[in-house]
Amino acid sequence: MSLFNCTAPGCQQPSVRRKGSCCLCNSHLCVKHLGQDFHHCPDWQVNEQEFDIKYAQAEFVEMTALLSRVNVRALRDRAAALRKVDCTVPELSYDHGSRFSIMGGMNYHIPVNFVDGVTWLCRIRRRNITSTPLAHQNRLILSEAATYRFLSSRTQIPVPEIHDWAIDSPSNPIGVGYILMDKLAGKPLSACDLNNEDRKRVLRQLADVYIALKQHPFQEIGCLLDPDDLSVGPVLEESTIDADGGNLCLLGPFKSALEYRTTSIKHQIELILRGESYTENPVDAYLVHRFILDDVIGSITRNEKGPFFLKHMDDKGDHILVDNDFHIVGIIDWEWAQTTTESEAFAAPLYLLDVNLYYSGSNELSREEVEFASVLSGRNETGLAECVYGGRVAHRFAHCVGGDTGDTESLPNHFMGLRSALRRNKPHETWEQWREGALLKYKKDEGLQNLIQRGSYE
Repeated sequence: MSLFNCTAPGCQQPSVRRKGSCCLCNSHLCVKHLGQDFHHCPDWQVNEQEFDIKYAQAEFVEMTALLSRVNVRALRDRAAALRKVDCTVPELSYDHGSRFSIMGGMNYHIPVNFVDGVTWLCRIRRRNITSTPLAHQNRLILSEAATYRFLSSRTQIPVPEIHDWAIDSPSNPIGVGYILMDKLAGKPLSACDLNNEDRKRVLRQLADVYIALKQHPFQEIGCLLDPDDLSVGPVLEESTIDADGGNLCLLGPFKSALEYRTTSIKHQIELILRGESYTENPVDAYLVHRFILDDVIGSITRNEKGPFFLKHMDDKGDHILVDNDFHIVGIIDWEWAQTTTESEAFAAPLYLLDVNLYYSGSNELSREEVEFASVLSGRNETGLAECVYGGRVAHRFAHCVGGDTGDTESLPNHFMGLRSALRRNKPHETWEQWREGALLKYKKDEGLQNLIQRGSYE
């Protein structure tokens, strides 16, 4: 039932998610074969220079193979037919020097230049050992296109207009799955230095976005299915998916927040026990997830009865494009967007958090969060303002459940921060004290004992 199995000779154990997919040696590796005795690729934390050299070589091979699959003539003819204007597509070759202007972590963008000066982008998904199964990638293409179509047809939120899309299949003449969309002018908000007036201008526009999304409720939690079917389907977030004999296994859609959160936590517990997630700190992660499932989830979902609302799930600031006067010209990268609870959908975007303070475990709101809540209150959106003021529960929960980064220090901070936000901490209780108590509480738990007997407990 694992997403991928270890590719080491003779091994059929589940591959570790994220960290276990090594693009340097093109391998999926289990916990055992990720060890230094078996896996000899350079570690970026130990030898960054050697890692960068090897990564650049692997990326060149990957992108050369991907771009060779693109039928440039078919792409050009398709775009020209759709717009009824002649266009050109540049010769495709990978250039490491320009990668940051055309490629992100998961997608590559091919410019389609029309003779009248208009430019579209052909957004195609990267494909390497870290990619999820093709069936999942195709669902992401359809869901992202559906999200853009929903936003452009039913709201005034500035997003690029999409003109065409296709999944990766033998019948696709372009050769790869893609979305054809407008190219928007502007620069990422996260790359800008804002003065007080600039910041207020952006927050007012961000309030417009929240208010617009609040006007379009959904009755289920999940991702939009298809541009031609804007109903809600399963959740597509990477940590929620599985594969069984080549078939994709997805969670949802969900009709209640309790069902959504309970199912997500139980799935994460399965991944921990299977050695696919939190392999650096499996006992800690198991205790946290069990405790949240048993003692926290009820209080979090008590007032989350629905309806549900669309949320951009990667809101770090580079998804917002602004012009030189800090007017928002577009919100992009809706790839992982899903409907979720009101409290999660309208918590402050991560871009507004004081990152250092937040990751240290503090729940103190940043100046920008307080200002944003004030803007919403001034617009008579008291409910939305309360979501921002109380957003730490949503932020902490998202980083506690399935937030495996390989950083063993972040989980205790997020978990103790979650308990503090829920007012569940005992006075002056430390993580170490809580952990000791949790080990006693679950000492007869079969899952915990399996982890300990497996040699994971230190």
